[in-house]
Amino acid sequence: MTTPTSKEPRPLPPEPPELTAKREKLLVELDTQSKAATGTFQQVLRNMRKLVASSAPTAPLDETLYADVKDALTRFMKDPILPPPPILGQVVEYLQYRISTYGMTIQKAVMEMNPEIGAKLAITPPGPAAPAAAPVASRPSAKATSDGFESSSKGKMDLNPERNATPDPKAEQAQLESFKAWMKNPALGKLKG
Repeated sequence: MTTPTSKEPRPLPPEPPELTAKREKLLVELDTQSKAATGTFQQVLRNMRKLVASSAPTAPLDETLYADVKDALTRFMKDPILPPPPILGQVVEYLQYRISTYGMTIQKAVMEMNPEIGAKLAITPPGPAAPAAAPVASRPSAKATSDGFESSSKGKMDLNPERNATPDPKAEQAQLESFKAWMKNPALGKLKG
């Protein structure tokens, strides 16, 4: 028996049967609705069908599908159908379900094959955020390191821009005109809510 080398692709773990059933049902529904749809909505349905079909473990990866779906949705949103058709929500629900079930299975398989790559590709499910570590107060030493702002500036920074800035006559004139307009109408620029 030969062991696969790192260059040989390993098969993905088997897909859960309920995920396969959901995908097949959704593909039939997308086919049905795309035949009856017209215009930009039909293009959205066709692209979503390609995306759902490509989610099968045996399907080849097509990196342009996500961009195609996004472009079709952008065109569709310029003149949407209101209320949104339920099929759009069903596709999103299926993709979320696939990530939360099968995506985690794939992540575990990758972790077993290669822990280094698995750590880089780790998907963390949404949950409560970990509490941030309390900042440690420390006294700056004589040889304090500088951050990106300090190292990029030529001289000392000053918080008062009027001391260092050379006046721009056009900017001063625009500010003066703005002030004159405000003096004539003090309510100018106020928001009422």
